Order: sequence, then C-alpha cells, then structure tokens
Amino acid sequence: MSPDNPDVQAMQAALEDTALRLHGIASRTGTAQVAAEVLRLNDAVRAGALGRIGPHDQPGDFARLLLAQADPANAEDPA
Repeated sequence: MSPDNPDVQAMQAALEDTALRLHGIASRTGTAQVAAEVLRLNDAVRAGALGRIGPHDQPGDFARLLLAQADPANAEDPA
C-alpha cells in the first residue's frame, strides 16, 4: 500500500499517537511502513475468516477454527 493511501495515513496517525504513550517505545521502523503492514495483515485475516465465522462468534472462535484445521504434521514432537 502506498503511503499516500488514506487508510495508511489514518493508521500511521494512530500509531504515532499511541506507540509512545501506550507502549513506551519509539519505533525504529517508519510508521508508514508499519501502518501498511498492519492493514495488510488485517485484510489477510478478514479474508481468511470470511465465511468461516460470523459477527456473533466470540473472538477466540477463529483461533479455535484455525487450530482444528491445522495440519498435524506441523505439530511439535513431544519427545
């Protein structure tokens, strides 16, 4: 996403307003880059959840769905 995108600019402003106050950090990465990545990840999660969970589901329902559909071959070996 372009730094000129209004969504990126809005997210950038929110990050600049909250990062230092809420987290006590000043990011080493430019806020426009972080804002674009936050929006990209949010869009990916929304696309992945589309049709799988609804507006009345609980926040943990999507994580439970992902866990239920996880490939057991990727599980850690308990040994």
